[in-house]
Amino acid sequence: MRTSKTRLEKKLTADPSAILTDADVGLLHRELRRVLDSSFRTLPADILNRADDTIRWHALGARCAQARGARGIRDVAIALGIPQYRLRAIEGGRFTEFRIDLARRLFRFLEIEVWVERWCRSNRELATRIGLIESRAP
Repeated sequence: MRTSKTRLEKKLTADPSAILTDADVGLLHRELRRVLDSSFRTLPADILNRADDTIRWHALGARCAQARGARGIRDVAIALGIPQYRLRAIEGGRFTEFRIDLARRLFRFLEIEVWVERWCRSNRELATRIGLIESRAP
């Protein structure tokens, strides 16, 4: 376990937008649960149930920030005609606050669409649930 944790720490230090494997997400979720359970015993269970989505989205938000580079949120918001709070919601993974059409516009503007497609393949369930990819009927 320690080796996996060390490997993951190095991976995320080297590239905060690294697309995580299911094993990586599981390890981070277990670590988060361990820390929160010991510190916040009355924490509602639904917060931890959403932790996987937050962990998975972190790479996408970090990739957006990397692609923005020196351009601030304000500059990108003006260029796209999208309110800053919507862009912050996309980068922060606040799914109830952002609109998927605006997220797609942002990804196109930042020229990270190919990377986002890779992220979607690795995070198919979440990407489908939030509307980044179409769900296929059985």
